[in-house]
Amino acid sequence: MRQWKVSTETSPVMERAKIWQRAMDKLYMPACTYSDGVAPFQGSVNCLTTLQGIEFAKVFGSPLEFSGKSNDQPYTIWLALILEGKFSLRYRELELPAREGDIIYAPTGLDMSLTALSEFKILYVKIPPDLVHSRILNPDLVDVGYLSCESGINRIFADMLRSLSDNIESVDPTMLRPIEIALSEFLVMNLTQQAVVQDFGGTAKMMHYKRICQTIDAHLADPELSLGRIAEEQHVSVRYIQKLFESAGSSFISYVRDRRLDRCRCELRNPEYNHLSVSDICFRWGFNDAAHFSRVFRNTFGVAPREYRRQKAELATL
Repeated sequence: MRQWKVSTETSPVMERAKIWQRAMDKLYMPACTYSDGVAPFQGSVNCLTTLQGIEFAKVFGSPLEFSGKSNDQPYTIWLALILEGKFSLRYRELELPAREGDIIYAPTGLDMSLTALSEFKILYVKIPPDLVHSRILNPDLVDVGYLSCESGINRIFADMLRSLSDNIESVDPTMLRPIEIALSEFLVMNLTQQAVVQDFGGTAKMMHYKRICQTIDAHLADPELSLGRIAEEQHVSVRYIQKLFESAGSSFISYVRDRRLDRCRCELRNPEYNHLSVSDICFRWGFNDAAHFSRVFRNTFGVAPREYRRQKAELATL
């Protein structure tokens, strides 16, 4: 895990904009425009990167505008929990809600603007490109959006992020693994709604599809997981589930394989699982043939699982 901080508090007023923009460049955030007629700009960033490569940055600042796009940003998905302040979010001449306590999100590389109309505090989260498989959550199919966090699972997720923000300077790195898992699951189960709801012809079928996916995810470690078993548990026909996955541009078999591969990949890159062999990890997530797992992993990610583990271990020591 890597951690860094930047603050303009003790810097000369004339140097603050330059210092701040360097910090924003480090986060791959776009250029900033500062409000006129207010006190000299001040801001701070406290950023940590988890073992899985997720960046959490607590960002505080005076009124400003983030606008444009960062062409150097790796193509992935980011989200931000608005902790304090009044914001205006504009994209394609539309103004979207950006209220305190809500989450805004977008794929990287979009030309948009986020204006802080007052002093603000956000938790900015950048997802590494390989955390969520593109066949499950494709950034190409996700647009700029927001999630109201007044109630339900969004509120629970936002509270978790808020707690991380409150404790970002003292958090124990070994306690971040549950947050990494929760974040990837939240992305899969919530942001896919925007990408596929039209294909389902309405939200009712889409929500049923999400419930079925949740049931599958709960049984990924079971090598006996089958389409028939899920259909029986959900009290629907096998054909109905097949048609739901067809509407999502996937299939039951592909979804199960990709989710299992994602779980294996996460554990292969996590030092906490170094005591497990590659075979242990693949069997632990429902694969029953280590040679088959290795072939599928290589075909999907372009590298054998042992080599993938070695590469990630080397990166972690840099």
